[in-house]
Amino acid sequence: MLRSRFQSLPGAFNARLVPPPGDKQEMKGLKRPFKSYLSRKFDEVQPDKTAEAAKFAQLWNQVITSFRAEDLIDNREMDLLLVPYSSDRQLSITQWPPFLLASKIPIASHMAQDFKGGYEDLKKRIQADDYMKYAVEECYQSFRHILDTIVVGKQEDRVIKDIFEKVEVSIADGTLLKKFKMKELHLLYTKFVELIELLLNNDENKSHAVILLQDMLEVVTRDMFEDEMDYLDPSHGSHSRQDYGTTGQNKSQLFASDGAVNFPTTYAWMEQIKRLHLLLTVKESAMDVPVNLEARRRIAFFTNSLFMDMPNAPKVRHMLSF
Repeated sequence: MLRSRFQSLPGAFNARLVPPPGDKQEMKGLKRPFKSYLSRKFDEVQPDKTAEAAKFAQLWNQVITSFRAEDLIDNREMDLLLVPYSSDRQLSITQWPPFLLASKIPIASHMAQDFKGGYEDLKKRIQADDYMKYAVEECYQSFRHILDTIVVGKQEDRVIKDIFEKVEVSIADGTLLKKFKMKELHLLYTKFVELIELLLNNDENKSHAVILLQDMLEVVTRDMFEDEMDYLDPSHGSHSRQDYGTTGQNKSQLFASDGAVNFPTTYAWMEQIKRLHLLLTVKESAMDVPVNLEARRRIAFFTNSLFMDMPNAPKVRHMLSF
């Protein structure tokens, strides 16, 4: 039930436990039958309602961290259950706790690479599962944001923007499956996971990242594009096909020149990398998190109570002391 109703929790929290703005306040008693409280519906949080989402995230994360303090969950479960306090401003989406999106990206990846129908049919299958849709949208936007952040060379930046432009045009006109060989998607997926793990481990050896970025470029342009594109020929200011992927010998290769790749080290960046790694690699079901029965009982009690028919929270100045 938690998984199916989590989208409504921020709305229920703000409706029940956060006083409404202004002096006007609706005061309700327990007028409904007890059985009807589970059918109570609240609006789902929208990407532009960042303040409401942040208020809920703060309380939810306090609950989850208290579970960790009591040793009811381990560190990995805590990372899966935590909600970002505020969605990354670079991403035009609402970010849900990773446990809701767990396994969605591996499933969507296999679905896409084995799909035999048209793009619209694939899109409908992915959108049939809300959390799969959210996971795909977030991973795509995060993928682009990460490449835009770590690749700072002008020539490399132009190449990446050109590729993304082609991808987004094909998405817009519904020709993604015609212009790209999705059966090779697993190759790009594997290389990207390796890059994320390198960033997660804060490996300062940029030569490893250069090799992975070159490999990813090769997979996209030579294995996935229906019309093969070579960004390494002389017309793109780089080298021939047989030179692709070597390191240390040719500084004119894409990503290999000094200053072409940059690694941020901020806390927010590392949290984003950790979250994306979970979305890409976790394969267990959301039903398995948390494992501890007491933690599950407390979460169920807390979330169910938000949907009960009870008086709205008054402003602090209107509260009476005991």
